[in-house]
Amino acid sequence: MTEAKTQHVPWTTLTQEGHLSRMLLLCFGVWLYAADSTLVATVMPVAVEDIGGIPYLSWTYSLYQLGSVVTGAIAGLMVLRTGIAQAQILAGVIYVLGCALSGYAPDMPTMIVGRLLQGMGGGGLVSIAFIGASTLFPKKLWVRIIAVISGVWGVSSLCGPLIGGYFVSGGNWRGAFWAFAAQGLVAVLVAPPLLRRQFQTQKEQTQRMPLARLCLLSVAVLAICQAGVMTSTGVASVLCAGGVLLLLAFLKLDADSENRIFPQGVLNPRTVSGSGLMMMSALFMATIALTVYGPLLMYIIFGAEPLVAGYIIALESLGWTVVAISTSGVSGRIEPRLIRLGSVLVSISMVGLIYAMPSGPLWLIALLSTIMGMGYGMSWSFVSKRIIANVSEAERTQASASIPTFMRVSMALGSALSGIIANFSGFSEDSSVEVAQNVAFWCFAAFVPLILVGLFTAWRVSRE
Repeated sequence: MTEAKTQHVPWTTLTQEGHLSRMLLLCFGVWLYAADSTLVATVMPVAVEDIGGIPYLSWTYSLYQLGSVVTGAIAGLMVLRTGIAQAQILAGVIYVLGCALSGYAPDMPTMIVGRLLQGMGGGGLVSIAFIGASTLFPKKLWVRIIAVISGVWGVSSLCGPLIGGYFVSGGNWRGAFWAFAAQGLVAVLVAPPLLRRQFQTQKEQTQRMPLARLCLLSVAVLAICQAGVMTSTGVASVLCAGGVLLLLAFLKLDADSENRIFPQGVLNPRTVSGSGLMMMSALFMATIALTVYGPLLMYIIFGAEPLVAGYIIALESLGWTVVAISTSGVSGRIEPRLIRLGSVLVSISMVGLIYAMPSGPLWLIALLSTIMGMGYGMSWSFVSKRIIANVSEAERTQASASIPTFMRVSMALGSALSGIIANFSGFSEDSSVEVAQNVAFWCFAAFVPLILVGLFTAWRVSRE
């Protein structure tokens, strides 16, 4: 069946055909990771006052990202090796252990190990959610399921700081981690009956784990993550460049291997799947500066309160969620137009922020943030579907896992590059308005070439 002939599938199909419970379980795993990854913004400042170790605070971020990328990357091989139910249980158990260790942590080294395990478990749960979307449900529901997953991700990211703030205000920051440990335990217990074998669409295979390549990927991601938190521009630049080179070496080795972690031609712009991953990677890398530096820039330049700046950034997630859900049922012939329009809206918002972030007004920044989210919302689900559908069935599991993995790597790389630009300009919390305005300009203008890559690949992936 061609894309143009795809028929509208109502939401009621999820309940009528018995898919709802499995979809909710997969989304629950996304909730655990997305809410937990933003919860630490309000919890960690209080935690370090209690347990000490502030010089090592950046490692709680870097190792969390490292764990989520590496485990997320091999989630496809894990599913092929053990089945999706066992992979979900394993990822959930690792996540629960990580949350419990972070909640117990008497010192920073213990906290760092806990955050590493949380990232490993959470990254696995997110990749398994995308794998499940393409292997546990009929193709007609893929866009619906992916749209719900992205909507849950957006809402969860908004809720994380609020949940952390609730526990901090009650004088019990450890309770936040224990609360997520309990939720993770629920995800483990309900996985066997909901992901039982008769719903698995791929035969389990014995896959040798590529430990050498995983080590290479780990070093690459760790270098990129650390580059994003270094104050020295020179050191950050060396780490970032080294991380990118190691990442390229990993991709080359993986492409030449028999037991590939990612599908063949994963970033080949001449294929639909490669164009889709390049589009998402380029756009995510280009726009992450809004999330990373937007609140601080708005505070210094316009005197915006943290709550106001936070709500402005949250409009991106809100626009993404609303548009993704509302457009998920369109016919196949409309999909290419939405992919192109989505990339155009993201590009317009980025160009607008080059001028609006340094000079305002705040309402215009809020509007551009909303437009950016809408652009992602109307294109993400359809691009994801095309990435998965245009690889061989044998590589569909790896293709599904590659989507959130490349998203996280692109965000880490974009954060590192934004940090290098900001540090080169002498940016800090005590910077003058003039310095902040200069950073606000270049943190967006410097990424225009990536926006052009995103537009080019959007047109390629949207071709019939």
